[in-house]
Amino acid sequence: MPAGECGLYHLTPAGWTRKDRAPFPADRIETWACESEKPSADAKEQVRLTRVWIAPGTNDAHCAQLHRRFGEAVVPSHDRLLTLSCQETG
Repeated sequence: MPAGECGLYHLTPAGWTRKDRAPFPADRIETWACESEKPSADAKEQVRLTRVWIAPGTNDAHCAQLHRRFGEAVVPSHDRLLTLSCQETG
């Protein structure tokens, strides 16, 4: 992912898919907003993933199972700092 790129990633039972505009995947379990920046040429890319939506009635155990199976929407690496957070919904 080029620095400065952002978008929406959706976790489905089949894995991660990126779709930035509706209609979103009908079977999505979670939606994560991704923002990235690289402050300088010798700095690590800074990627922020924020969960902005979760399917009604979804329990944490199911989400955790999918994350164990498919990992995160953006793969961590030695030149990338990855931060995860969850936005309050309601």
